Amino acid sequence: MSLAAVVPPGPLVAAGTTSAPSKLRGRRLSDPFAFLSPTVTLALVGGQCLLREATASLLAAQDGLIVLGTFKSAAHFLAAGMDHPPAVLLLDCDEDDPGGFASAVGVLSSARVESKIVLLCQEVREEVVRCAIEHRVGGVILKSYSTKDIRAAISYMATGRTVMPGGWQRAGVARAREKPRLSPRHRQILALIAQGRRNEEIATELELSSNTIKFHVRALYSRLGVRNRVEAARQYAQMTSGED
Repeated sequence: MSLAAVVPPGPLVAAGTTSAPSKLRGRRLSDPFAFLSPTVTLALVGGQCLLREATASLLAAQDGLIVLGTFKSAAHFLAAGMDHPPAVLLLDCDEDDPGGFASAVGVLSSARVESKIVLLCQEVREEVVRCAIEHRVGGVILKSYSTKDIRAAISYMATGRTVMPGGWQRAGVARAREKPRLSPRHRQILALIAQGRRNEEIATELELSSNTIKFHVRALYSRLGVRNRVEAARQYAQMTSGED
């Protein structure tokens, strides 16, 4: 495992920089139990049901981890109304809807959940890194890590520090010039933005809540690399210029 960023709350930086604690500079989590904290409670959100349950079973078998539950989505987790929320929420980012996880993080952040949000994905992607930075999540964990490494990372993040995979700064650089790949829902929303529709009007058109549209728009901005509706509309015009 290569966990390149291990830092206290604050801007995400790679280990070895002056912002990292001195005892961590130049070090990686080569010892899975180097920074174990007391027992950590967690819950798993999103992803395929079978994989979610299997991951929960593997993590529950680790000393110092207690899995409080698994949930199909962020909405299901919030609806559960847990009296004692888990210390860590492990959110699967590998959904069919590329922007779905960003919306889920937005929903959880808006609800001000007390849990530390941690993103779980197959590989480091530009949109995952952007979401992690924008929402200041606890970190990103790759599915290629061993169970012990994931346990160590979760325990370390539960103490308030941030863990990011090695090479996270370079994520997405190779794809910077590629045409953005949008989900059908995002293309639909982008088309309505290009028509000058406001979020409330888009929500009515698509029969979704205004908050859901707001989170989709935020994820859309991140994927397109734009800052406002004018830039988004310009991008849409460029993307559809060659279409009939």
